[in-house]
Amino acid sequence: MSVKNLVVNLFKLHGLAVRSDGAKYLCELLNPLPKDEHDEWIEKVIEAVQKLPISSTLISKEDIYKAAQEVGTAENDDIENLLQVVDIYKVPKLFYNVERKKFVLEPVRARDLHGDASDKAGVFRGRYSIVYQRTCNHDLFRKPVIGNVDEDNKKFGLIKVEFLLGSSSRLDDVVTLGLLTQLMEGQHHLEDDTGAVHLDLSKTKFHTGLFTHNCYVLVEGWYEDGILHANAIGLPPPEAPSSTRALIGNINYFGGHGTVCSKNIPRLQQAEQENKDAMFVVLSDVWLDKIKVTEKLRTLFGGYAQFPPTAFIFCGNFLSSCHGSEQAPDLRQYLTSLGTLIAGYPELLAHSKFIFVPGPNDPGPSNIFPRPPLPKYVTEEIRKTVPSAIFVSNPCRLLYCTQEIVIFRENIVAKMCRNCVYFPTNSDDIPAHFAKTVVSQSHLAPLPLHVLPVYWGLDHCLALHPTPDVIIIADKGDSFTTTHNQCIIMNPGSFSKTDFSFKVYMPATRQVEDSQIGDEDV
Repeated sequence: MSVKNLVVNLFKLHGLAVRSDGAKYLCELLNPLPKDEHDEWIEKVIEAVQKLPISSTLISKEDIYKAAQEVGTAENDDIENLLQVVDIYKVPKLFYNVERKKFVLEPVRARDLHGDASDKAGVFRGRYSIVYQRTCNHDLFRKPVIGNVDEDNKKFGLIKVEFLLGSSSRLDDVVTLGLLTQLMEGQHHLEDDTGAVHLDLSKTKFHTGLFTHNCYVLVEGWYEDGILHANAIGLPPPEAPSSTRALIGNINYFGGHGTVCSKNIPRLQQAEQENKDAMFVVLSDVWLDKIKVTEKLRTLFGGYAQFPPTAFIFCGNFLSSCHGSEQAPDLRQYLTSLGTLIAGYPELLAHSKFIFVPGPNDPGPSNIFPRPPLPKYVTEEIRKTVPSAIFVSNPCRLLYCTQEIVIFRENIVAKMCRNCVYFPTNSDDIPAHFAKTVVSQSHLAPLPLHVLPVYWGLDHCLALHPTPDVIIIADKGDSFTTTHNQCIIMNPGSFSKTDFSFKVYMPATRQVEDSQIGDEDV
């Protein structure tokens, strides 16, 4: 059988028809390969074609080209390409398609940085659609199949605000999902995509979490005379990342190379387990203008020189204080000195990446998120000395093999605590409350825009849906490591303000180690 007939027949077995130019192009790709491998490669191309957003069973040459590129990318992943730094400004945006009843990727389009009024409304509409659809899919809220009602397994129905507002009589056992907000001073409201209702919190029991203004909550209570009396308030239930990905499909929702989800690429899964020595060293508040910090960094590099980590992640601020107009030239000088220090360790220079995340006080256009990388003027000298230095945005995303890592340098824990409607009584476990809140909100910053400004058209860059594997919150507060919904949430703490402590993450075992550079190590 000729190669072309083999291509046509195998596509037919999968219910697809391939145009003649597409079949010819695929034959040209297969000719250099051994004949006994043709079947396997055609099947891989067909599998990649089925993952494309095709609208017809007639496959064109362009479809074959895209699928072949995807197969080639997956097959050519090697140890040098296992770590991807995702451009935060090119992160795909998920939205809920009502007709298809699933989350799909929004078509790529040019975005105005500041956006318009519709983009501002889209910020909260987009966050709400994620939380609402995820809650509706939870076992407690999923509608039972007709004729299969289990009396012991009670289901709850979510009631929209407009239904409450349209009711003239008392309603008991109300469960509503909405945005906890303050439309009038001193009065709390619950708002969803249909309206807003006055909320009475005088006798409310709050469950675990940090209930901040502008976070989405589940309210259980009773409604009468235009007021929703809340008996209890809790956070929306999370959804297992594997379940979310199964509903979304095998698309690249996280960003980076390729069009398919890295979780489903066997070569990356294998490489992740085989590369047991891989590690990420995470430091925050690395004040390069302090001699003591430089000495500790020299000790750090010397200690890892024989066993180079996959990456050093340095989070700002990179200076101990702001210097006005002299800040950028000073930081340029200190980064240049750091580059000279790193160059003294050839093994690290050859095998490790050096990732720099800007802090709140570092040079940049503003404190609106996402923040761009440090200016090129500041970094051009260290780039020459350390080619593996990567300057990223804040927040940023890393993709190591199949693991999704999100890094956010902001004092977000303190800001959320200050903006709580109700502060937890067991305040010793704030990390657990914080972790539950950000995961349940599927967002890094569930706060009012005046507290933590976000570019309206880029709010999806701070989304956490599906829940990633690791969230690094570089906060100036106490360090912590906790887990929630199969996600590791960690804070390395301030390297300069504390006892020079930092975190080390091992992807192969998914473990986090607390580390410290003592005076005896110098």
